[in-house]
Amino acid sequence: MGVQRWGCVERGMGVGDKDEMIYNTLSGELVRYASALVGPDDGPDLLSAVITRVLTKRHLSDLDDPRLYLFRAIGNEAKSHRRRYARRQGVQLVARDAVPEHEIDTALEAVMSLPTQQRSATYLVYWMGFTPTEAAAVMGCRPGTVRRYLHLARAKLEEVLDV
Repeated sequence: MGVQRWGCVERGMGVGDKDEMIYNTLSGELVRYASALVGPDDGPDLLSAVITRVLTKRHLSDLDDPRLYLFRAIGNEAKSHRRRYARRQGVQLVARDAVPEHEIDTALEAVMSLPTQQRSATYLVYWMGFTPTEAAAVMGCRPGTVRRYLHLARAKLEEVLDV
């Protein structure tokens, strides 16, 4: 099921090749998710740490749903990262012409100040297009919990951003 879903079952393809194909298929969205949780400077490192840890224990091709597993692992690692680095430096973004730089900084600081679970739910639902049920599967909680995280995140962002 899991391996065939990713189109990795081909004659002569070794396990390492299958893992590489799965990683190459998922890496873009995984690094974006990791970056949304810990910032663009640390996102790729967080993904590397997760992939390294996973591959020391099992092959991606052995997982029933590598995508779900890796999203969960990234979420868990982001929680640990946040605990280790409670006080983060501001994250820099390239300013968009349509929005003044100070507004981008303010919005980014507001999003990055959200608790990891709220930020994760916000990213999965609003940026990745997941339903609350799909986001709940990634986050290891109930859909109602995801909806609550979204409500709390919106309230906090409205308060901080004076929307």
